[in-house]
Amino acid sequence: MKITLMRHGKSSYADQSAMSCSEFRKWVDGYEAAGIIQEAAVPDEAKLKAKQAKLIVASTRCRSIQSAEKLESASFILSDPLFREADLPVSAFSFLHLKAPPSVWAVYCRCAWLLGYKGDKESMKEAKERAVQASRRLMELAAQHEHVLLSGHGMFNQFIARELLKNGWKGEKRPGRRHWSCTSYTYEEASDRQINRQRLS
Repeated sequence: MKITLMRHGKSSYADQSAMSCSEFRKWVDGYEAAGIIQEAAVPDEAKLKAKQAKLIVASTRCRSIQSAEKLESASFILSDPLFREADLPVSAFSFLHLKAPPSVWAVYCRCAWLLGYKGDKESMKEAKERAVQASRRLMELAAQHEHVLLSGHGMFNQFIARELLKNGWKGEKRPGRRHWSCTSYTYEEASDRQINRQRLS
């Protein structure tokens, strides 16, 4: 069985001007609603992985669905909110009207989230619990379809990868974080049975 974790294509939301923290909150809303840059070419590796997969899975975020569609795979696309990105909490503090590019605010908010701040969003603990459910769902689908590709998100793909490794799947410790990057995890049932027999003998 094989599960391929792919990060979605680059977002079409291009506003990178300096902004206040309150303005960044609106920027996040715009980013979540936006799709991907349609003119951008899909890497051959991603197309090949999609061609090999017998099922494509996506979250319900627009950038995830559009990326799955751009893979031009004949496989069915299953969309499920279980695979959505871990939400980015935006601090309610104004920081004395300090302005910075959205990339700076994103790093700040993600670091705050990793340290325990959640605001009105899902906490890191809750996101990891959801990743357990998401990994189980992918394993179930892989058992049915042999090879499943997830058109997912950077942070949440990392959480899923950790769960796959905990469950005996083989692959990279961390999935690729570049847009369109693909990282595959495999599970060899026959090999595991052989190892167990050797342990008992």
